[in-house]
Amino acid sequence: PFFFNDTATTEIYTLSLHDALPILTQAGFATYYIIEKKTDPIRDKEALPMELRLLTTFLKVAQLQSFSKAAESLGYSQSAVTVQVQQLENELGVRLFDRIGKTVSITHYGQEFIPYARDVVSAAARAVSFTVEERDLTGTLRIGTIESIMTASFGEILPLYHEHCPHVNTQLIEGDTKTLSDMLMHNEVDLIYTLDDMGYDAQRVKLFECPQDIVIVASPKHRFAAAKQLKLADLVDEPFVLMPQSNSYRHQFDVELAHQKLTIRPFLELESTSMVMQLLEHSPYLSVLPRYTARRRAEEGRLAILPVTDCHMEQWSQLVHHRDKVLTPQIRVMVSCIAQVEKIPLHLES
Repeated sequence: PFFFNDTATTEIYTLSLHDALPILTQAGFATYYIIEKKTDPIRDKEALPMELRLLTTFLKVAQLQSFSKAAESLGYSQSAVTVQVQQLENELGVRLFDRIGKTVSITHYGQEFIPYARDVVSAAARAVSFTVEERDLTGTLRIGTIESIMTASFGEILPLYHEHCPHVNTQLIEGDTKTLSDMLMHNEVDLIYTLDDMGYDAQRVKLFECPQDIVIVASPKHRFAAAKQLKLADLVDEPFVLMPQSNSYRHQFDVELAHQKLTIRPFLELESTSMVMQLLEHSPYLSVLPRYTARRRAEEGRLAILPVTDCHMEQWSQLVHHRDKVLTPQIRVMVSCIAQVEKIPLHLES
């Protein structure tokens, strides 16, 4: 095999001998291109990953439907991405993408090739790291989550992950469910751990999905704190502190109110569940929160979960990755840590 070193882009491309010879004979290319023969690619660390790089580039272009965006994401020049895709197409003997003007769309062959490319890249990542101890892993892990889960769970998850992977730079990104889902689709996060309605999306893989009660909570000083049974209509005139309307469980509460033809206008809206709970501990207010957020304070007598019998709300905590995401060892350890803290039996396919 021969390797083609493009000094303008600092990329190296695999070439067959019959592809390389015309380049050697073309005047004007000799001062810019160097052909090097690698006599032992098995021992050469630059040789084996080259084909994997082509597959990785293909998957990125397929995901983003853009050569320029793929180049930006991978840190390559756009010409390097174009050459790599063309080389892969030559190797396979089919067109993977249609290029019409500035529009790029994946072909039928390209769509069918995605699972094969993903399997190879994933297997290679596992093969490279199978002798690496967790404590030796490096790199960056990006995980997105909503504020309520961050408050309730990541105080335990992050120290556990750091114990397993002390050299991995972990980036915890907080946002609402829609924002995090958009980030996942654009490969701006590796995983998202969020709360949402049940649903199916062919682009997303749910590693687990667990039902979570959404409850109405009150200060222990509130007159309803000791009630045995309440109706939602009993609460409409009480002072509520709620999440913004873009919040998923606030939206579900609004839907339930509309279903019962009731209206509640909060006197305060906050994006912080921890701040809401602090306010409720000291003032006779009500709010709507996931049970997992309020459970500990309720057990300690610092909050009261009200028994509202005609208002059952439920959402699903979900750990999700993009279907084209390669589950690196760093990601797999994080998934295991989350499952351990949340006490969820989980088996990742190898």
